[in-house]
Amino acid sequence: MRPYKNHPIYGIAVPKPGKLWQPRGLVFDTDENSTIEIKRLESTDLTFATKKEAEEHALSLCRAWIDEHGSESNRTV
Repeated sequence: MRPYKNHPIYGIAVPKPGKLWQPRGLVFDTDENSTIEIKRLESTDLTFATKKEAEEHALSLCRAWIDEHGSESNRTV
């Protein structure tokens, strides 16, 4: 898990047929006692040849979502 603008983010590569990988990004919010998932981002139409490429793209999806919605995501989801 990596921090980005006070949100922990996580990039996952989901295996698909044909030795391909699909990106899935998770955005979290934290408070004093817990960390909760506030957004799951998936690109069902994109696949990558390597797990690392899919994970990096998933992190890019998370960063883009936070840049667009980050200020309104604080505990409102």
